Amino acid sequence: MLQHPEVGSDLSFEPTVGEHLRLAEFSNALDRANESELRQIAKLMAQQVLVTYPAAMRYLANEAARNLSGQYWSKEHSEKLMNAMSLKES
Repeated sequence: MLQHPEVGSDLSFEPTVGEHLRLAEFSNALDRANESELRQIAKLMAQQVLVTYPAAMRYLANEAARNLSGQYWSKEHSEKLMNAMSLKES
């Protein structure tokens, strides 16, 4: 499997050096931006955070479940899993 060149073998959630550098570059660009540019950036970032990222996370979670189960992951699969995981009182 191909691996991202900046990520170590442990595949952790820790940010890479490249990601820190991109953040610093972005921060510097924000310092130079005028008010109109800042408003536009804020709107684009809000769209990413409030719309795009949640949709991507749902897709990736569904895809991971499908890959693990070997089939399409449906609402019924979720219900079966939740029932199996619930603690039933005897």
